[in-house]
Amino acid sequence: MPPKPKEVVKKPPPPVLRPEISDASLNYVPEDAIDGYQTRIETGIEWTLLEDAGRYHKQRCRREYIPKITFSEALKSKIEKSILNGFLENKSDISLKEQWEIMLPITLWDNEKFANEEGKTCFHSANSITDDIIFLIKKAVLVNDREMLKKDLKMISVLRLNDAEMTNVDESLNELKQLITLNLCGNYIKQIDSKFIPPGLRFLELQANRIANVEGFIEYLPVDLLYLGLGRNFLSTDSVGSLSRLPHHLSVLDLTDNDIYDIEPVLDALAVLPSLKSLSLAGNPCAVCAGYARTTLMRLPHLQWLDSREVLPTDRSIDPFEPHPDDLRATYFNFTVFRIMSVAQPPKPEKGATTAFHVELELPLLDSTRRRFLMYRGNDSLIEMLPPPEDDEWPLSKMPSVVESKPIVDSATSSHESDIYNRPTMKDTREIHHYTTFESNKIQWNKVMNFQEPTVRIFCPDLVALRDTFRTVVTIRLVYTVTYAAKQGKTEKKSALSIRPAGEYRVNLATIRCGLKRPDWSQQSQHFHWDDSLGTNDAIHWGDGDLSIIQYTQAPPKTPKPKQENDPTSSRQMPPDNLTCHFGFGIDTLRA
Repeated sequence: MPPKPKEVVKKPPPPVLRPEISDASLNYVPEDAIDGYQTRIETGIEWTLLEDAGRYHKQRCRREYIPKITFSEALKSKIEKSILNGFLENKSDISLKEQWEIMLPITLWDNEKFANEEGKTCFHSANSITDDIIFLIKKAVLVNDREMLKKDLKMISVLRLNDAEMTNVDESLNELKQLITLNLCGNYIKQIDSKFIPPGLRFLELQANRIANVEGFIEYLPVDLLYLGLGRNFLSTDSVGSLSRLPHHLSVLDLTDNDIYDIEPVLDALAVLPSLKSLSLAGNPCAVCAGYARTTLMRLPHLQWLDSREVLPTDRSIDPFEPHPDDLRATYFNFTVFRIMSVAQPPKPEKGATTAFHVELELPLLDSTRRRFLMYRGNDSLIEMLPPPEDDEWPLSKMPSVVESKPIVDSATSSHESDIYNRPTMKDTREIHHYTTFESNKIQWNKVMNFQEPTVRIFCPDLVALRDTFRTVVTIRLVYTVTYAAKQGKTEKKSALSIRPAGEYRVNLATIRCGLKRPDWSQQSQHFHWDDSLGTNDAIHWGDGDLSIIQYTQAPPKTPKPKQENDPTSSRQMPPDNLTCHFGFGIDTLRA
């Protein structure tokens, strides 16, 4: 009788070491914090252009007094600014045929030939009230009937009334009986009176308004509504429960760029919608937690699109999955320097000095030191000075802040062609910075310098701060340092050039500005390229490209030979001649 096969015992996975969240400095707000500290934290932050526009509109939405403008008033104002106005004016001395043959071509020609890009954008916005606006005008011109144009405007299926400063809809909206698509983006609407919404409406866009609660109108929306856009409003975790009463035919829901912090309440509400196929939650704090995508796809099995990305079979987990609570309220921020190439070779350091290169990353919104300082302190400066030591005297010559920077090497005797390293500045050890700069590991010079991966890794229990970080322009610095140790004895002879106080001397080789993008749940990180031939400090976003897979060789060029298919070095390329940096930003995401 053959022996029974031994049962394979699966080893339990190693426990995950998780930092404490309840005691985290970014998540805990003490009672004695200074009033308005959050505003002070956000002061001085450089936001991206898109975020600047969004914050400007939100600031206007928070005004104490907003003039009341109804739907009918906004529509009338919009028409008066469009090319429709001349064709609808009954008292006009110009006939419809003259408007069509003379005035309209002149207006279109002026806009095309003389307007700048901003003017063309405004012109397009003013004349995008509906589709085929030229066709409607031509139809009325052919029969010379202004009233026909007015009637046709009430029979349109698409209406865009965005950026019209409208505060509420009125009964005039009900006159548009055949309306299918209604765009009311960029207004000041707080509530929608659903009795004024045409029953045949299929697409309703309310992005960039001031809706904080959908309780009053959401269950009275048209039963056949397919699309609802609520992005860039004031929705929070407390106001998402009523989403469960959305029309059951709803297929697409846009909740981007709100303030929904907890993912579970919104998934509980949306799980009862049988027809939901596309969901957008990007830009909410909940969308940057580690378990966001995997939990969402598990709880909403019929979802086909998440944050404008198609859901593939490989994105879903086959095995049952129960996320750890911490994966829904925290993650890690990762900054990776893939490579830095073609840095000018530094001169040979003096005896006893050590040299190194490192990268610095400024992330003020994720900086717990800066946050704590601004939470309790009222002064504007983020830099303080340590008091001098309590000895008899401290000569000014020993004060780091007044030490003159001298060339590290004698330029006359140095064979190095670049003098970028000859003017270092000394780091003042008395300065206390409440603006922490996150630093990489230090490495030695090479034609292609590689750093550890990830180069900077930060635990983030405050999802709002992390979400807002991806809306900012961050600063990256490439730094060269020379460190002089303290004197070992007085008998050693030293040249005049080597008489330096002990300490760290720094040379800033490059300062790079990088406007971050919203993190994508389907990608590990977003990649950027910068080189000093661009003529700007702004890095270039690499789209969906992967800079980490590019390979470089430092081997001297050889005589060309036929490339073999299996030769791994055949796809490598020589490093560029100018200073080049490749880096990426991302967050930890649980994968299926």
